[in-house]
Amino acid sequence: MSVPQPSSPFAPSGASPSGPLPSGEALLSAAHGAEALLGDRVAAAGIELARPPSFGIDDEMRARSGQLIRATIDATELALRTAEPMLNDGPTGELGERFIAAGLLSRSGIAAAALLRAEEHRLAAALVRGAGEIEGPGAQRLDPIGGEFAAESFAVRAAEAARIERTGDPLLPLHDVPAEDRHALFWQVAACLADRALAQGGEEAVVHRAAGAAVSRALAAIDDGEGIAPAAMRLAHRVDGARQLDDALLAGTLAAGRVASLAGMLAVRVGIPFDDARAMLTDAARFAVLLRACEVERGIAAAMVLALALALDRGFGADPADHAATLVEGYNALTVERARAEVRRARLEPHYRDALAALTGR
Repeated sequence: MSVPQPSSPFAPSGASPSGPLPSGEALLSAAHGAEALLGDRVAAAGIELARPPSFGIDDEMRARSGQLIRATIDATELALRTAEPMLNDGPTGELGERFIAAGLLSRSGIAAAALLRAEEHRLAAALVRGAGEIEGPGAQRLDPIGGEFAAESFAVRAAEAARIERTGDPLLPLHDVPAEDRHALFWQVAACLADRALAQGGEEAVVHRAAGAAVSRALAAIDDGEGIAPAAMRLAHRVDGARQLDDALLAGTLAAGRVASLAGMLAVRVGIPFDDARAMLTDAARFAVLLRACEVERGIAAAMVLALALALDRGFGADPADHAATLVEGYNALTVERARAEVRRARLEPHYRDALAALTGR
């Protein structure tokens, strides 16, 4: 049995070759292929079903992540085609399947970035549903029209708008992809375009030069300052400078479902990077530790932890309200100094930090 490979998140289920089979040998070949696929699916199912539910990716996240991956690959292809005419040949929007089949997805960070964006989108929607129509306390201070922080708030809203399709589905703009992952993605998509050019008879040296030039130009055209992270951090620093980065504002921002803005505020308040603060919003326990490190008043922290636990609930495991109550019980027992020491591990170099965690069994 062959080793199971991750299936494409783009392929519709039950897809099969279309068109007449020209011979009996072709029919046998198709049957053999189906037999091999069945074996791979059974092996993959054994791996997938053996995972604890907390490790799994549900159908909604799988579908949204697949859409985001495809859209990001398509946007990268368009940027490279625009940057280098030699690569602007052939049909567009068809590299996704080739990208997956060649195993490039597992060699890049685009899948992780897409999953993070899909989960953030779901979290934001769940927080808004949980809060109802009443605006959270303090949120009115972030009014992008006429508020004290209007300019910075408007920039965040603009960055948020660039991350949502007109249909309401999430998008992953290229400037929101981590720089290292974006660099790898552009070179991988350039390789797909170059491979097609070479197959059409392009001269190897010329094609490789064109691919390199396309990557350099396309990457240079991306302004990292337009991303959601810098916009959220500018807003947080502005609010902090006005001495208004208080607990009520944190609670109101959470209730409004503005996950990126909240991550920026918590990052500034405790002194850690944006990405690390945002990662701590994906789990109620880590979120509680972060709030403790920020010295959020216990009553407000309890309400925020409960809101996040309910929004993150996926229908299995402990009741989210009971889980939140357990976390709140330990909130005061955890000293601010201990919480800050834990949270500020995020300042350490990532490889060093991960190795320390592995060595201590965490």
